[in-house]
Amino acid sequence: MKKEINSFIILFLILNLAYAQNGEVLEESESTKTDEIYVEDKPIEIVNKKFFNEFFNKKGKGLLMIGENHSSSVASKIYPELIEYHYKENDVKTFLIEFGPAEAYFYAKYLATGNEKLLNYTIYAGYYKDWKKAWKKIYELNNTLEEPLDFVGIDFDRSRIFGYALFNILKVYEDKPKEIDSLLNKIKSQEFYETYTVEYPTEVDIKFVVETKELLKKHFAELELLLTSEDLKFIERLMQNHALGFNEEREKDITKNVVELIETSEEQDFLMLVGRDHTYLNAIYDDKSRLANNLKQVNTFETLSGLILHENSQQWGGNFEEEITLFEMRDKIPWKNHYEALSLKSKNDITVIPLEDELDPLTHYVDFVIVARNLGAIQF
Repeated sequence: MKKEINSFIILFLILNLAYAQNGEVLEESESTKTDEIYVEDKPIEIVNKKFFNEFFNKKGKGLLMIGENHSSSVASKIYPELIEYHYKENDVKTFLIEFGPAEAYFYAKYLATGNEKLLNYTIYAGYYKDWKKAWKKIYELNNTLEEPLDFVGIDFDRSRIFGYALFNILKVYEDKPKEIDSLLNKIKSQEFYETYTVEYPTEVDIKFVVETKELLKKHFAELELLLTSEDLKFIERLMQNHALGFNEEREKDITKNVVELIETSEEQDFLMLVGRDHTYLNAIYDDKSRLANNLKQVNTFETLSGLILHENSQQWGGNFEEEITLFEMRDKIPWKNHYEALSLKSKNDITVIPLEDELDPLTHYVDFVIVARNLGAIQF
């Protein structure tokens, strides 16, 4: 299922990014107009989100992890509300996303400019209508704030997106080192577009990213004098990313990224939205270590990890040919063993449920669940 969904998204992105070949990498001055008009969704209230306040109000640093199902609309509907709530209630300003620093760069530039064409360089908002609407809401919120929200990519970068982010950062600067100029000429070429991918990185993609990081490291002192502090921050994030590909080391590499970010940040609290497979403290169907379990072992900050459960809610089936209705509380292990108790606590379409009292056995897997009822599959 996951491979089919990701392949479909990637196929779209290959087509959607095609206009970036031949040097047509986005300019910030391009029109921000869009031909599509979206009807606003009915607002969804998240019941019991105050549960998170106690965690964020503890002394020391804290990371809240929420696991989502990528082919459901739930995460895109609740993400803007959670961001606004935790910003206002708990002063959370830094949000970690399951993409690379290069993709996070394009989200940041969109929030700064409102140029929707920048979203075409992102996996979700470049494809899903629901995520495009979600980021529009985040953009509107960000416009009201004195300090911009910070979105940090903690996963591997797709090499083509990595290259285009680098191009957009460095293209405006004159007097760059000649090797950097040569790199930018390579990135804007047809050959680059045909060689590198927005799919899971191949050996060729990984080689390009590794060699490019070495080149940036070699000329970092010169770039430090040339770049603005904001652009330098993004270059550093690209350079410092440990994650390289979709491999068995991925969980460890993401762990390193998260730990280094939190330990070096001046911020106190963080919210991370990731695929829910990463959020299990102990996996249900295998014994592989997950990201949440790795982070629980770190003593410099606390981690609270939970996932979204779907009840009478939809996702896309194989090859996006049909919508499937999920009844996870009712039908799936281990949730079905506590179906009655979970149902009694599900007060609305979206309900945050602490796993305490009769639900305590479920803390073997996660710290909390968010039950999503009567919601649809994500739209594209």
